[in-house]
Amino acid sequence: MQRRNAAQTYYYFGLLLAGVLLSAVSRRLEPLCAVLPLAIALLYSRLVRVEPVFTLRCHLAPLRVFEGDPITVQVSIQAETAVPPTELWHLLPPEAICPGGGNRLLVTLRPGEERTFQHEVIFPRRGAYTLGRLYGRVHPGPDLQPLLAEYHYDQLCRVYPRIAPLPRPVPPLYTHASFGNYVSRTAGEGLEFAGIRAYSSGDRLRRVHWRVSLARQQLYVTDYYCERNADVVILLDTLASVGGPQGNTLDVAVRAASSLAAHYLHQKDRVGLIQYGGVCSWVSPAAGQLQLYRLLDTLLETQMHFSYLSGDLSRIPPRALPAGALIFVVTTLLDPRIEAALHDLLARGFQLVLLLISPAQVLPTRRRPHVAEATTRLWHLEMDVRLHEFHRLGVPVVMQESDDPLSGLHPGMSRGRQWSRAR
Repeated sequence: MQRRNAAQTYYYFGLLLAGVLLSAVSRRLEPLCAVLPLAIALLYSRLVRVEPVFTLRCHLAPLRVFEGDPITVQVSIQAETAVPPTELWHLLPPEAICPGGGNRLLVTLRPGEERTFQHEVIFPRRGAYTLGRLYGRVHPGPDLQPLLAEYHYDQLCRVYPRIAPLPRPVPPLYTHASFGNYVSRTAGEGLEFAGIRAYSSGDRLRRVHWRVSLARQQLYVTDYYCERNADVVILLDTLASVGGPQGNTLDVAVRAASSLAAHYLHQKDRVGLIQYGGVCSWVSPAAGQLQLYRLLDTLLETQMHFSYLSGDLSRIPPRALPAGALIFVVTTLLDPRIEAALHDLLARGFQLVLLLISPAQVLPTRRRPHVAEATTRLWHLEMDVRLHEFHRLGVPVVMQESDDPLSGLHPGMSRGRQWSRAR
């Protein structure tokens, strides 16, 4: 612990110096007697060296949350000696919100006493934040020289983008032979009932439908539809973003990408990610819970970096962009360089879904509502012109203008081309 002079110390010293000068000028003892208690208080604060002994612990749980979910901070203090009034506060990042304001507390403990305090911290925006740094100020005696201490229990908390549920699944056109949730047209090993047919050589005995076989005095077996899975790739446009640190189109696009990844991984599909910017980066498609956290960790660090370079999708290996994959393009379409990438994917025969993030939801409307309204109308007019060719090619285009990044996905795709059953 380090001793620091409080603000009152300088006030007392100034009054003491003024009293001594006034007594010397007036040659009277009354001014000196008036400031004598201040001198005693300053001398007492210098001579008294009381340093309490206590143990401080900080525990955070959980360390992985989503936007808007609370993180519980638990602070425990155990006194070995008597602890005078002590002020403890938990240093929070500027983005943090403490609903109850309980990150600052004042305690007084007896020898051997232990107390535990807890408060909640909420982060409205994705990111990796360091929590657990505590500061303490002990106020002994006249409180002219408090003791300051700093405690480091640094723990990294990851705040992932908020995941919005998708009301109904959007099936892909092309599937693979691996087990999944999409029902195939062909009969085989599966769970979906396809029909009953006569027994043929090679059929398994456990598939025999005994009721029909006994009724017709001939063996019949049950057919099932195969379950398939698909490859889904999320192409995230990081070339341009509109808005400020508190809210921008890139954050909405990241929430949409994380929601799509969580939904299709739940459907047992293989999901990958491509960040299209000046330099392309990617995560190869895979399935499972581990892949979800791998994608969320990648989206956690997604930022918009201005660059004059244009990403080249031809350099992406086939394992990151497999043939026949369903590609969701999450973009604002503000940078014309993304259109070249879309035409490249269409020319290679990929199945595209264009999820367009509107900047209208992040524009400030309180101060200058007329400017925001005019900007939104101009953006819609420009998009109508630029999206005409994609509509002609049959690419489903979903215009997203609400806080929920996937609210208009399924209605928008139902207005596009018809989706056939998985093959």
